[in-house]
Amino acid sequence: MSIDYFLNLPATSLIAISSASAVIITNIIGFFLCYRKLEPMEALLDKCRLVAFHNSYWGNSPRERMMRLCAVYVAIALPRINVRRGVIDLQQVQAFPRRTKLMLHGTALTGLAGMIGLVVIYFA
Repeated sequence: MSIDYFLNLPATSLIAISSASAVIITNIIGFFLCYRKLEPMEALLDKCRLVAFHNSYWGNSPRERMMRLCAVYVAIALPRINVRRGVIDLQQVQAFPRRTKLMLHGTALTGLAGMIGLVVIYFA
């Protein structure tokens, strides 16, 4: 099997393969973040009520760790809305490491692109 065979597939097949790959990669990175980086991220946002609540409410199963990671991402991705609600500390969010922010944003956008591709293929 050569690269020519792969490139000559129909466009719908290429979109489906790339979208499924994006979703799989997003899940792998998400599990890595949940099990390697979640506690340090929560420690950096210890004054944020949103993160502290989710840290105390959810446990350590994979689903619950993913919920805690989502709470961290919401605190990072939507700082203005959360400051108005009074659930985060803006100084801690601004001091959050840029590289980790980019990793969270990249993971979310990759997953979103993969899901949009799968929806387009499904309804086409």
